[in-house]
Amino acid sequence: MREVVMVATVTYSRYCAHCGTPVSEGPEGGYVCGACFHVVEPVGADEARKARRSERAAMVAEAARLRALQQY
Repeated sequence: MREVVMVATVTYSRYCAHCGTPVSEGPEGGYVCGACFHVVEPVGADEARKARRSERAAMVAEAARLRALQQY
């Protein structure tokens, strides 16, 4: 009987723009270099961050409104 050995090879499709170390991209793009900690954010990260901030601000305003109503 012939034994089949499977070998996993890791191929990097991206290298750090700062130091050239191979990096693995995140699920939505972007990476953090493990050698120099250089950060490249995924496309659309700024818009997502702004949306989360506005949602959080709306939640805080609603919580303040509800607290004000409970005081009376």
